[in-house]
Amino acid sequence: MNFYGGNYGGGYYRGGGGYSPQDYRADLMAARANEKKALGKNAAKLGGLLLIYNALNRVYLNLFYILSVLFLDGNLVLSVNGAKKILKEDYSDVINGSGFSMTGNLLIVSASAITIVIIAVCLMKIDISSMLKPYKGSFKQGIRWIPTCLTLNILIGIVVAIFVQYMSQSGVTVPEVDFSITSPSNYAVIVQFVYVCVIGPFVEELIYRGFIIKLLSPFGKGMAVFFSAFIFGIMHENIPQAASAFAGALIYAAVAVRYNSIAPTIVMHIANNLLASLTDIGTAAGWAGADRVYMAIQIVILFIGFYGIIVMIRPLTREVAQSEPACAMKKNERIAAVFTNGLMILYFIYILWQFIESFLAANA
Repeated sequence: MNFYGGNYGGGYYRGGGGYSPQDYRADLMAARANEKKALGKNAAKLGGLLLIYNALNRVYLNLFYILSVLFLDGNLVLSVNGAKKILKEDYSDVINGSGFSMTGNLLIVSASAITIVIIAVCLMKIDISSMLKPYKGSFKQGIRWIPTCLTLNILIGIVVAIFVQYMSQSGVTVPEVDFSITSPSNYAVIVQFVYVCVIGPFVEELIYRGFIIKLLSPFGKGMAVFFSAFIFGIMHENIPQAASAFAGALIYAAVAVRYNSIAPTIVMHIANNLLASLTDIGTAAGWAGADRVYMAIQIVILFIGFYGIIVMIRPLTREVAQSEPACAMKKNERIAAVFTNGLMILYFIYILWQFIESFLAANA
């Protein structure tokens, strides 16, 4: 018989062989032990992937500095600090522009994503092909959920803005990420668009939806949705982005779980980043009406989004709940198993330190 899950309701099965309550409890405990072991293995894979991905970003960032000096100065400087010094002293006008930073982001994220996929598929044997496959109606579902996600982001953004303003009046600076384009040029606008609206969304959906949901959803769809949203939120490493990203990511993850694909969430993510970048890109491109268009779109989205929040979210959460796999461990035990996994703890400590470091730097 299969004890890999379910609510047993205090009863037990008496078969022809005289299956006793003691046998039931023994099988249940064995099932829980096996499930905890399997969940621990997947949580370790997830923690390892997240740590490796962040380490790859650092490695490729340092490599980008070295290659930048080689490209700009014609010299191969193998010291990262030496390369930074040359860039700061001799090419400050270049490195202070958005074109340079966005080129770096684009190359670093792309290289890290390719490497992490190779590691995940070839070394960890994680098959996410099913999550990548678009199905009939993927684009339609993505479009359908865009207003709801954007409305949540706007509402949370308003709350966070009030919090940031209050902290600022109290003499505390809350660090934020600035994606505004400095030293505008056609190149800077194009590279920012490609990074923020194409490559970034695809890579983030692959890692923070695809891998997380693939590894955790066999042990609970709701748990996978929570961890996908939570990790996606905290990986932004600053409070304003983390708060709005977490709220929107709950819907992203629920949609990905509901349709077993990140195809619709890629569409949603691209639309979200495109709207968020509309003013910056439009202004940098010399489009005088960018602000007015942005406000008009926001008003329309808010009307549609409120409808989505009221009417669409509950059926989505119900559908996710109905697809829950039967598990021997209780939900709180499964959540605790992920949080207390050694590699996951190391990842959370790393992210917490990034929060603290950025906060200290902003208030130095």
